Amino acid sequence: MTDTQATAGGYRWLVLANGVLVFTFAFGFGWTYIVMVVAQVLAELNLEMSDWGMLWAAISFGTLVSAMIGGILGDRYGVQKIVGLGVVLMGVTLIMRATASGFGSMYVWMFLFGVALALTFPNVPKALGMWFAPEEFGMANGVTQAGYGAGAALALALTPLVLEPVGGWRSLSIILGVATAAIGVLWFMTVRDRPHEPDEAEAGHLGTVAAIRQVLSIRDAWTLAVCHMLFLGGYIGIIGYAPTYFVDEQGMTSATAGAVVSVIMWAYVVGALVVPSISDRVGLRKRFYVPGMFIAGACMVLSGYALGVSLWIVALMWGFFGGAAPLAFVVPLEMEGVGRRLAGSAVGIAITAGYLGGVLAPVIGMWLVGLTPVAGFYFWGGCYMLSAVLFLLLKETGPYIRTAS
Repeated sequence: MTDTQATAGGYRWLVLANGVLVFTFAFGFGWTYIVMVVAQVLAELNLEMSDWGMLWAAISFGTLVSAMIGGILGDRYGVQKIVGLGVVLMGVTLIMRATASGFGSMYVWMFLFGVALALTFPNVPKALGMWFAPEEFGMANGVTQAGYGAGAALALALTPLVLEPVGGWRSLSIILGVATAAIGVLWFMTVRDRPHEPDEAEAGHLGTVAAIRQVLSIRDAWTLAVCHMLFLGGYIGIIGYAPTYFVDEQGMTSATAGAVVSVIMWAYVVGALVVPSISDRVGLRKRFYVPGMFIAGACMVLSGYALGVSLWIVALMWGFFGGAAPLAFVVPLEMEGVGRRLAGSAVGIAITAGYLGGVLAPVIGMWLVGLTPVAGFYFWGGCYMLSAVLFLLLKETGPYIRTAS
């Protein structure tokens, strides 16, 4: 533990609370609520269901093209400014989304939401790494990731209930936009950058190209990026298709299919709180990420066949063991040659690869679904399992390794 971390005291919990707010409301709720009002959006904008696929992908596309730059900006200018700016801009794009009059304007605001998200996503883990000791990295990132799961689950459950009272999807977008911008202002006012240590100060003087080159010169950074590409691609693909599969192929009602997916998300919340925290205590990462993600991938495949009670059990296991995923955001903070000084760049590169998977894996998986519906479950579950296998190639990190060395 550094001297700065040792004297941080309770301040690190304020940083964590801000991170949870960002992940729960800006990411989880602000990103997900729109999937519950697709019919209303399409009706008001005179669009077809095929148009919605492009609009939904616009967020991922915006993040894909911007995540690397977002991480580099965080390394160069600090997390206080860049995260605060990113969250405020997310709020602004939500407000402007309410003004959309057609496909073009809606696409622009969805895309820019993804760009703003890219300023924020790589730098919250960096902020946690500044103020938490290495033996707390997993716990801190697990708590924020659990916030995302809770926010998404709440959006799925609450949006239909509040839509009419607030006056429709446009009014809801404005309310969420104002709340998100307020969270960004709160971050800017209460979260500060940790005073630089000599090696971290050096990162502030690195240019964009130099920062990218330095991170990409590390083999493990490439391996981690591919792990992100596989697990995020698998997640986006399966979540986008599973409810439809359960209704069309397994004969469930829409409500039951939605409940199954909600169970997965809530189980993920528990897993993201528990698995990374145990990893901190043991002091190792691979022993938890590898079996956790492999089991989650296997449960994806099994969920294509399970029915009744067995499906609920598989859903619980899928979500809980998927709670190992936040460890992939911890490893860059501990990776030799990266650490806190270039963590934003490293996470940004990994997230860029992740959203590349988010663009490609659903397309490939849906092509396979066209051949036979359950094939998508094999493909997306296989992405998770392959991510686990590739993680074995990384050098072990964690507090135990630091202490032993």
